Amino acid sequence: MLAGDHLKTASDLGVPLVAVGLLYQEGYFRQMLDARGRQLEVYPYNPPSSLPITPRCAMTMAAGWACRSSYQVGRWLLRVWQVQVGRVVLFLLDSNDPMNSPADRGITGKLYGGGGEMRLVQEIVLGIGGWRALEALGLHPDVCHLNEGHAALGDAGGAGRAAICRKTRTDLWQAIWATRAGNVFTTHTPVAAGFDTFPLALLMEYGSHYAADLGLHRAI
Repeated sequence: MLAGDHLKTASDLGVPLVAVGLLYQEGYFRQMLDARGRQLEVYPYNPPSSLPITPRCAMTMAAGWACRSSYQVGRWLLRVWQVQVGRVVLFLLDSNDPMNSPADRGITGKLYGGGGEMRLVQEIVLGIGGWRALEALGLHPDVCHLNEGHAALGDAGGAGRAAICRKTRTDLWQAIWATRAGNVFTTHTPVAAGFDTFPLALLMEYGSHYAADLGLHRAI
């Protein structure tokens, strides 16, 4: 709701904003009660054909991220959909493509669920995948606004924008400082429960190749 209000306000004010998110095809559960008054969680599937969205392109998400054996594949095919929110454009990433494995197709299935590992995978797709989607669409924003830490992998300190060092052959930290002025971070949940944390072992499992590509090494 907050993200939707943000986009509608940007449209009303004429702010030249482009948004990126995930297409959660099962979204957040709908609450129902059984005959005994107990809560039931129902996840209805929302086929893209029933939503006011337009397909834009598809891209392969490799990014040097190693996949755990539970996902079986080293690449994810992400579909990019466009939503027109007034004068603002929203792009949604969707992993539910037949070319992906069954497990990978569920990456963008639910808003909450799957545990910490699934959350990390979603943040990889949103952060790095989102930034690469903008590049694939020929969009190069001057300012990157991150609300909460879910898209942290798209900022200069994470990986997405700082990947400029691979193109310009500059040092990673030079790239971070070069893009730092264009990063804006906000939060509406300033408590520990509102920020995701992941074990170093899990980060290395998924990001060791990409970190090495950026010249980063594990620190003890």
